Amino acid sequence: MSSAVEHNDMAIPLCVDLDGTLTKTDTLVEAAFSLLKQDPFSLLQMPLWLLRGKANFKEQISARTELAVELLPYNQQVVDYVTAEQQQRTTVLVTGSNERVATQVANHLGIFDVVLASDDTNNLTGLQKQAVLEEKFGRKGYDYVGNSRVDLPVWRGANKTLVVAKPGRFLNSVEAEFNPVKSFELETLNFRSFCKAIRVHQWLKNLLIFVPLLLEHRVADLQALQSLVLCFFCLSLFASATYLINDLLDLDADRLNSTKKHRAFASGLIEPQHGVLLLLVLFALSMALAWWLPFAFFVVLMLYGVTTLAYSFWLKRAVMVDVCVLAALFTLRIIAGGVAIQAEWSFWLLAFSMFFFLSLALGKRASEIANAISEHKEKISGRGYTTSDLPMLTTAGVSAGYMSVLIVALYINSDKVAVMYAYPEVLWLVCPLLLYWVGRFWMIVSRGAMHEDPIVFAMRDRISFLTVGLCVAIVLGGSVAAYYL
Repeated sequence: MSSAVEHNDMAIPLCVDLDGTLTKTDTLVEAAFSLLKQDPFSLLQMPLWLLRGKANFKEQISARTELAVELLPYNQQVVDYVTAEQQQRTTVLVTGSNERVATQVANHLGIFDVVLASDDTNNLTGLQKQAVLEEKFGRKGYDYVGNSRVDLPVWRGANKTLVVAKPGRFLNSVEAEFNPVKSFELETLNFRSFCKAIRVHQWLKNLLIFVPLLLEHRVADLQALQSLVLCFFCLSLFASATYLINDLLDLDADRLNSTKKHRAFASGLIEPQHGVLLLLVLFALSMALAWWLPFAFFVVLMLYGVTTLAYSFWLKRAVMVDVCVLAALFTLRIIAGGVAIQAEWSFWLLAFSMFFFLSLALGKRASEIANAISEHKEKISGRGYTTSDLPMLTTAGVSAGYMSVLIVALYINSDKVAVMYAYPEVLWLVCPLLLYWVGRFWMIVSRGAMHEDPIVFAMRDRISFLTVGLCVAIVLGGSVAAYYL
């Protein structure tokens, strides 16, 4: 710990907490995920470190990773307040975070005169923090800015209370007991905030599990439909858990991205430890639903999970491998729907899926590069691409998109379609619709007007909805005709 400064009775020092107060995040949890990203097997060591005490746990984490403190989501209200107060009195950063992290933050901001933090044996929180501050400044000899229940003892020994919190029960209780001289209110969380965090809009992708039902002409099979509805929610909850893992591992890269920096965890709207609890709940709910589903679906679900984790830890930084994996994850959704209803494997469907979704994945990367170019960056943060790769990605993406339409055309001319459909010629209407959509998609990408997530684009684009609706109507029309004729 840093040595104390001489107490000045004319200016009571201002002591400020770090996690959840000066920043909108928990630096320990962020550092832990940063370490996991570097070395996933460190997860096996973490329980052993924790058994030796929380102070040791913090020491081990901070010694093995360097937090990008310049990218942390700081509470600008608190930063501005401390900056102004530093002109009049001593400012102290006093935190339960490890002294390495605290020193890095203090050096980066340049607004603190003293740093008091945890070391390898002392965990500077709660009563211990109160004792240290009273020893150095005397009881009622300091003002304190905190944010949580662990700060209650510190406030009780403080001269003045300043609190950072969301409006609600906790803030009301602090105001009732301490009558804070200043409150820094955080943005209130609501249901929509959590929906955005778990990316409910991405559940649209999981509608792909219904494709085998449609192509097998089993739309009237209520048992199969019921099974697929359960599969949809099971896969959606599971996928949301993997999205949370990806976001928590990719905080630094997201904060460098003009679009992704607004995500719940990157922006500090939701603290990372709450994200861990949320992903555990989502995973538990998904496993509960999987209990009622075919074992073959569970196997595909686990394969999806393993692939997603491999993508989050390693494959997202491998050029071209990343987009192939994204296309494979889309295809796995179709496979999951097929095994859930024991549908016949379709070479045509899987071939179309790989090429079509490879085109979308390439479009996602191309739009990210276009954004990087507009921001005068040379490469995408956290990815293996540079801005010079844009022409190649565009060419590959357009080719893959039109290749998928060719596969549809060959499928329509196959013997299987001649048997399954009374009027297979009607299906040819799907081809010009797909040609139009793929061409328009890449035209928007080339103009730099594409959202970095094609799913978000599709959800906001009326023409995409109309195109998909017409394609489904054509296939359903052919299916119904085949059923009655």
